[in-house]
Amino acid sequence: FDRMWKVAMSEEVGKALQAVVERLNQAAARRPKTLPAVPPRLVAVSKTKPPEMVVEAYRQGQRNFGENYVNELVDKASDPLILDLCPDIKWHFIGHLQKNNVNKLLGVPNLFLVETVDSAKLADKVNSSWQRVRGAGAQRLKVMVQLNTSGEQSKRGLPPEETVKTVKHIVSQCAALHFSGLMTIGRYGYDLSLGPNPDFQMLLSRRQEVCDGLELPLEEVELSMGMSTDFEHAIEVGATNVRVGSVIFGNREYPNTIILLKGVVLVMGTNDSLAKMSLLSTWR
Repeated sequence: FDRMWKVAMSEEVGKALQAVVERLNQAAARRPKTLPAVPPRLVAVSKTKPPEMVVEAYRQGQRNFGENYVNELVDKASDPLILDLCPDIKWHFIGHLQKNNVNKLLGVPNLFLVETVDSAKLADKVNSSWQRVRGAGAQRLKVMVQLNTSGEQSKRGLPPEETVKTVKHIVSQCAALHFSGLMTIGRYGYDLSLGPNPDFQMLLSRRQEVCDGLELPLEEVELSMGMSTDFEHAIEVGATNVRVGSVIFGNREYPNTIILLKGVVLVMGTNDSLAKMSLLSTWR
């Protein structure tokens, strides 16, 4: 059954990934010529998914993967299967980062970008930890500054009015870090019939302020915005980095469901990944 599941999963992940890449390219082609012609980067969000799914997406050409939880990223990035079969993988951390988890995160092999630096204090901590963990000669760690563009209490991120000050601090005081751009999650379920997403517009205008204030070229400051439900609109208005999970890997939560598959009853538990489906009983 394990092999049967893996074959089915491989085909599904491959097809879904190809469809997303196609949609991403079409959205990029619709961008106004006034925007920097940076090819958008697809980050496949693999949280709660088994390593086999990551390996399959990698086999299909995907290289950038995102995780929301430090412990899960540490486990996955150190998985022997991924270390062996995905040598050029690029891990993005896209969840809330607490100071007490910084050292653990920075030990992750193939860590490419931390997208959620939301204060100068956190930037200082990441900066000093990176120097300590990786040594003086290490490449600078790419970071993005996360903004709370929607003003929702439930969302993490820097108040937008502090953007320029915080980016200035990273660029001038954090020698081990490379400021890569701005990131937002934004409000869920925004209705595009009301006009362009205001969270994305806010990120665009704050990027302009940063570029004006620090004399940086627009194309050197990335915008990470857009997820499964709105990544095409995000790209059309200027996203350079989109974070897509469920459209590629399927929904993350698996309720207790009984499934009839080729004469066998299988159960999927809430905390199980698809890889851990357990045999309940033979269907008679």
